[in-house]
Amino acid sequence: MLAWGRPPTARVSAQKDSRIVAVTPSVRTTLHLVRHCDVHNPDGVLYGHLPGFRLSEKGVRQAHALGEWFAARGTLASPVRQIYASPLERAQQTAHIIASYLDNVPVVTTPELVEARFGLYVQGVRPQDIPVRRPLWMLHMLWPGLLPNDESVAAMAARVRAPLTRLLRDFPGQEGICVSHGDPIQAFWVEAEKRHAYALHRLQCAKGGVLTLQYDDDRLVGKEYRPPQDVGAPPESEPGTADASHA
Repeated sequence: MLAWGRPPTARVSAQKDSRIVAVTPSVRTTLHLVRHCDVHNPDGVLYGHLPGFRLSEKGVRQAHALGEWFAARGTLASPVRQIYASPLERAQQTAHIIASYLDNVPVVTTPELVEARFGLYVQGVRPQDIPVRRPLWMLHMLWPGLLPNDESVAAMAARVRAPLTRLLRDFPGQEGICVSHGDPIQAFWVEAEKRHAYALHRLQCAKGGVLTLQYDDDRLVGKEYRPPQDVGAPPESEPGTADASHA
């Protein structure tokens, strides 16, 4: 005669169920790569690593618009907790203007976000004079990193990734900003999309533009590019102006 109660198979199933481990949900962190804003450059030279290139009046307006945009985001999403910035003056000025709109957010300088090394070769030269005075520029455009005085896309992407990784470690579930230059940001973007190195100058992050990165834990799961006009700033190019930066 069978005793009343749960059948043996049911007891085994219950034992198995008790060993199921709860899965911890991933943490969503949002980071932003910001290119410095427009630069005062009356001589129209490629300014690379040269000192003394501050933001133009338009660049200041762009930086204030970025600050307002990040402040507004903070009322709807997690607040920005830290800003990393290139040591070059235009990036420092952009970063500090943005920080002035946020609550006690420090600006930390790091050389990992500095301009591309190739900027040292072309700086001080006007774009129209580059083919004659800096002929190796063409090789750089065709294959970044091939020349000994150049950086590979992978090398630039790796140094940009370093402060991003620190932000992920130090402020999980919140937001952070890295203010850098065109080529380093584009190198990270190219590598994230698994494109060939020659795409470095085809993915364009405008001055004052923002590449927003979404991470689940430490895994990049999404990205969105916003040109300056999408955050309420003047666009990079206006009638009668030309971009003379390698920045």
